[in-house]
Amino acid sequence: MKIYYLLPLLFMVFISCVGDVSKKMDILQIDKDFRNGKLDESKEAIDKLLMEEQKNEYVWTMAGHIYSNLDKDSLAGVYYNKAISINANTEEAMTGLGILARKEENYPKAVDYYQKAIKINPQYAQAYSSLVSIHLLQREFKDAVDVGEKAFHLDKADPVIMANLSVAYHYYGDTIQRNKYYKLAKNNGYRNLESLQGIFEDELSLFD
Repeated sequence: MKIYYLLPLLFMVFISCVGDVSKKMDILQIDKDFRNGKLDESKEAIDKLLMEEQKNEYVWTMAGHIYSNLDKDSLAGVYYNKAISINANTEEAMTGLGILARKEENYPKAVDYYQKAIKINPQYAQAYSSLVSIHLLQREFKDAVDVGEKAFHLDKADPVIMANLSVAYHYYGDTIQRNKYYKLAKNNGYRNLESLQGIFEDELSLFD
């Protein structure tokens, strides 16, 4: 199962830093396309925006997210590192590098990046939620639940956090809480409900 990572707060932070109304509209469209799974459209738009906003770490981070979801991990890593070179305290890019390390199954490296992101911003819910997947893959189900609850406490609007926590409760054996967070993820627009259902019905597994 691919646990997607959308960083819903990133775009709002970037938009608040841009004075040009037309660029704000461009960013909102990239955000919309990205959330709706239109990755080719997002890629084309972010490539254009990169040429215009080369000194903005948020644009590079956005590019990293898009290219990571396109499984172009080498380029995603370049973009995340570019963001960090502009601003070493870019927790979104640091977490993105953690996700790339997780995809390579380098879990200690992934955890290191997530912990660096949390050190930069202890309130950054998405870094905690990313740790859920590491604990699950290492079969540390109680730890996955605990850190997932921490993420949800910090951000109760992110459907990815809800979905990750639902999976954590599934493997922990608490179907009541699993169903609670599944319903929240569904009601908040989580895109990969079929994958969640496959896990719950033992048709899919994190451990294949």
